[in-house]
Amino acid sequence: MENHILNEKQKKAVEFKGKHLLVLAGAGTGKTRCIVGRAAYLIDQGTPPEKIQILTFTKRSANEIVERVKSSLSDNQAQSLNGSTFHSWCNQLIVRYPNLFGASNYTVIDPDDQLSVMMMVCGDQVIEYKGIRIKPQQLIDIYSYGRNTRQNLSNSIREKVFKGKKDEETNDEIDIIRPKVEVLLKAYQIKKGDGRYLDYDDLLLIVANRLRNDEEARTILSHQVKHLLIDEFQDTNPLQWYLLEPFLQIANFYCVGDDAQSIYSFRGADFKNVHLFKERVPESEVLILDKNYRSTQEILDLSNWLIEESSLDYNKKLISTRGEGIKPKLINVASQWEEANFIAENILENFTENNKNFIDHLILSKSTYYTKPLQAVFIQKKIPYVTYGGRKFMEAAHIKDVISALRVVNNVYDEIGWMRFLTFWDGIGEIKAGKYISKILEFKDPLECAQNLEDVIGGADGEKIGEIYNTIFINSGNVKKAIQETYSKMELPLAFKYRKDWEEKRKSDFPVLEMLGDNYSTIGQLISEGILENAKQLNGEPVLEGSQLNDSEIKDHVIISTVHSAKGLESDVCYVLNVSPKVYPSAWNLHSEESIEEDRRVLYVALTRAKNELYITRDTNSINTVNNSDNSSDASSKYFLEKLPENFIDQIINPFSIIKPRDILTPNKIDLSTGMDFS
Repeated sequence: MENHILNEKQKKAVEFKGKHLLVLAGAGTGKTRCIVGRAAYLIDQGTPPEKIQILTFTKRSANEIVERVKSSLSDNQAQSLNGSTFHSWCNQLIVRYPNLFGASNYTVIDPDDQLSVMMMVCGDQVIEYKGIRIKPQQLIDIYSYGRNTRQNLSNSIREKVFKGKKDEETNDEIDIIRPKVEVLLKAYQIKKGDGRYLDYDDLLLIVANRLRNDEEARTILSHQVKHLLIDEFQDTNPLQWYLLEPFLQIANFYCVGDDAQSIYSFRGADFKNVHLFKERVPESEVLILDKNYRSTQEILDLSNWLIEESSLDYNKKLISTRGEGIKPKLINVASQWEEANFIAENILENFTENNKNFIDHLILSKSTYYTKPLQAVFIQKKIPYVTYGGRKFMEAAHIKDVISALRVVNNVYDEIGWMRFLTFWDGIGEIKAGKYISKILEFKDPLECAQNLEDVIGGADGEKIGEIYNTIFINSGNVKKAIQETYSKMELPLAFKYRKDWEEKRKSDFPVLEMLGDNYSTIGQLISEGILENAKQLNGEPVLEGSQLNDSEIKDHVIISTVHSAKGLESDVCYVLNVSPKVYPSAWNLHSEESIEEDRRVLYVALTRAKNELYITRDTNSINTVNNSDNSSDASSKYFLEKLPENFIDQIINPFSIIKPRDILTPNKIDLSTGMDFS
């Protein structure tokens, strides 16, 4: 489809003659094209561009839309068109009308400043009850969630501290905690007022409250805003609707979004803003875009089926303009290592034999935590990649603690490594560590350090630190063993330091680190190739890992993303990881129909990123576990793929049967059920 050509429904949406319109734009149906076309159409029809306000969720998206409008018109017609986020728009209004909103001398503070204010308020006060400790950042999260969802304090605590649980014990704990939280949040509000500070949520509330309560304010703004064009409307939250509602009296709404892609309830987004649009907005119409320009029909058949199985009525069925293609493949894997090796080999085969680039591949997971074995295999096989969302494996604090011990053996002059390694141990603070480091830096090489480190530090600390250093030094040529020995000596203090999520999240990372170490002949090689050289920032957003790349290669990389960071992404080949029972939907969400349906939308977003090939992986062990457990009926009956029609997919039991074996880690070399020994 050419940029200047609109299909029949897009043209109808762009040239809408009524007052308020909601464009339900399904995945890949030209959502941005419609909002760009609408702005250009209004300007072409004589609306002054300065009276059109485009609202988006990122500054980058706002700038892109404005620039596309400008390029579609001639003679600088759209020079004064304004596109911004909700928060920046409200800030512009406050600055433009200082007397109207009464906030002319206030300072806007960012999240870091918010935390500083909250820490000043808390001082040495600690909210702690039955092992629950609420820190200043969590207090800010409770405060912001309550304001953005317009829920009371009890519900905010329930969501942000107790993950939505509604049992009697949780209710009792909330009743005990709430008064203490309330005192600190009220003190925070007072502290903000004393400092004449506005946080981001205040910006929306100040404008919303004034407009809702002051007819004169609405009159003043009616001269400025005639049309509101709102992108990603499904992601708006109750506070944003509270802000927008008074504008219904003074401006025309043009909202574009997809209720089937509403996946940000954890940030307060409420897809009811879409579902209840006609009820809430008088003189409004809804128009559905269903022609998909991204995916083949086979991919859309599966995606359509998924949302048709919902108890909610999304009232859309996507039709591909590209026609038929390859059926999606459901890959049954026995372990994450089998999954990771299959994906890596499939990508390498596409790259070397099928004329595809790395950038043609997109990998989607519910969390970056699940992709750690995949990242390790990519590093091993020299596959360049970037990650979107979450934190990189090598940036995790517990991994960096262990790596710091290896760093100081590799380079005795590594002050940063020494500071982290020494302060890891209880009783050694930065001042004491600094004194030790000044003596250590006098050593000529690691051998001299190994011979004298215990004496420099002295006592029990010197004994254990010296022992670890010597063990690594002796095993410098056997990186896997050096990591194993270091971890075994640091395991107990690591488990204590990260006790809150040690068993659930962190402990299982160390076999991955050992496996990674097995691919390097020296510690120095691990550090330079596996860690330092493989972590380059790309425009301040994703992070590049994998083989060492020069600047000309940086643009060609596989993308590994959380589904929540994947909006706007698409790819020729897409892999959706771990679509297994208790993941889709999550075991945490089985108690809530709303949460189950949000997980369904998360999977829908993932599936609809694929253009031509879609691979869905599933853990066979999780299926067996659910089927054999006492509570299997609940989890298995709600599993999204439980009733998947067989004709929608090609099901693969042995994943390696559909790719040509290369240097694949076969059962002859490794027991794939353990995923440990890669010799």
